[in-house]
Amino acid sequence: METTELSVDGMTCGSCVASVTKALKRVPGVQDVDVDLRSGIVRISGEHTAHQVPALVAALGEAGYEAGAETGTTPAHQHPAGGCGAGAGSPGKGRGGCCCG
Repeated sequence: METTELSVDGMTCGSCVASVTKALKRVPGVQDVDVDLRSGIVRISGEHTAHQVPALVAALGEAGYEAGAETGTTPAHQHPAGGCGAGAGSPGKGRGGCCCG
């Protein structure tokens, strides 16, 4: 099993983590996803994940996030200054329950 790390910009809440995890687990060969919300680093474990980077980045793009190698990424998924606001009981407007639309 291999592990690949990507930097994902704009994750600010639990709904973002859930959306990223769900999107990445749809990619064939991905077995586990570990999201560090604070650092924005996502560790993807599975079979041949290092060769799947384009598919992983594309899956994140479809979920509304931009990712890249640990440095040099640009923000694509922005939240309001006050945070996400998609609290418990609020399904949010964006994909995966996030507040973005």
